[in-house]
Amino acid sequence: MLTKKLLFSLILAFFLMSICMSVSGVVAKENPEFVKVTSPPPKYEAVSGMVKNGSVVSISVVLTNFSKEIEGNKSELFFHSDLENPVWGISINGLPKECSSPFTIDHRKVTEARITLTGKAPEVNKRKENVTLLNITQKIKEEYSLIDIKRGVTSEIIEDAIIAMDEAQKKIESANWTIANATKAGVDVSEANTNFETANLYLKDANDAYWGGRAEDSIEAARNASHYAELAKEKAESAVGSMKYRNYGILAAVVIIAIVAFVFLIRQRRRKRGIY
Repeated sequence: MLTKKLLFSLILAFFLMSICMSVSGVVAKENPEFVKVTSPPPKYEAVSGMVKNGSVVSISVVLTNFSKEIEGNKSELFFHSDLENPVWGISINGLPKECSSPFTIDHRKVTEARITLTGKAPEVNKRKENVTLLNITQKIKEEYSLIDIKRGVTSEIIEDAIIAMDEAQKKIESANWTIANATKAGVDVSEANTNFETANLYLKDANDAYWGGRAEDSIEAARNASHYAELAKEKAESAVGSMKYRNYGILAAVVIIAIVAFVFLIRQRRRKRGIY
């Protein structure tokens, strides 16, 4: 009886597994690859690995292997770009066509669609991430993303401002560590703290200027922040050094007093013994 139940359970499990596999196969076919997409890297002038603002961007995309197994045998291509003054071009089977969005593709006739885009990177006054250089979607019944190219956009002066603020932040952190250790040691760091507070104020100004789109002002404020942070660290180190020297002086004075007292006691004892 137990063997029959076990056999029945195995058959049922196998049957359910077969159903699941067939269902998963159907789901996988609901979103087949309707076209093959190839695209070389976009061409543009780079700054720190990103697109330089205002520079010319050129992109080409090739679509091949259009599926013949779609309803109606046609699909629509939609084009989008955040580039300024984008100029789109398209050729079908090597012949130039007027590019429009949407653009209808007859899958029975098209073997290759070559799309080109030339435009100007947007002008930015602070680093801008995820700018869409090119986006192409294909609509059959639903809309599918074929290619989506995004890049950051920046400029030399923007990157200089970011670097200057990063350097100032690191110097402020270093000064803070030095001041904290000096304070724990009981050193008077009031002068260092004054410079430290000034450094933080300048760093705040640098951040405000950057996010306000004033990179040059940000650089100047960040450099001032670095200067006062270095000054704060120097003042703290100097105060620690002065305290050490003062302690050494006190120790030396104590030693001298001890020696004088010792000599005095020796002489007193000799006098009592009548030795001069």
